[in-house]
Amino acid sequence: MFIKAFDKDLRGSESFQFEVGKTYTTKADNPVVWFHYGDEATTALCFYPKEDTRFCIVEPLGRTHTRYHHRCVTVKSFATDAIRIVRELSRDEVCRLLLEENCPWWLINRLRPPFEVMLQYGNCLRGAFAVREILTTRHDFTIEQHLALLPKKHHLIVYKYHYRKAMAMQKRPCTEEPVQRAAGGAGVGAP
Repeated sequence: MFIKAFDKDLRGSESFQFEVGKTYTTKADNPVVWFHYGDEATTALCFYPKEDTRFCIVEPLGRTHTRYHHRCVTVKSFATDAIRIVRELSRDEVCRLLLEENCPWWLINRLRPPFEVMLQYGNCLRGAFAVREILTTRHDFTIEQHLALLPKKHHLIVYKYHYRKAMAMQKRPCTEEPVQRAAGGAGVGAP
């Protein structure tokens, strides 16, 4: 199975627009400008490490070229001068593939997967980098989820982080709408 990653609008490099089910070809002889893809979801994620990245299964139909990259991890990518976009993968399918491939936790975290996916990384979430990354990028997690993900020796840091966050929220100015007056002059809404 081969996988290609796209931005949120199913665009590839240089904003080339793709559609599921269509075939694309290029007459270029230089593999650098061909259609790129990987044999793993981890490879595709290295090139589009954003929360809204979309992934599709692709079928190379033409000449192919193999290249090794030293991006976020060493990956082997491919290029072809003819490609068919077979189908889009669901977010659950992508997370399952990334876990099966042993994708590094810090890379899969770029997709902001659900807590249950991150929990499967267990003992991999260690050290100051893991604590900082999980606390500062995963605001969608509760304090209980942060505690479940991180080692006990870092729980005090988690409590301090959430305490500071709560204090900062209390200092923010209130942005409630003013009470609207009804036709009879009485205020409508909470006092």
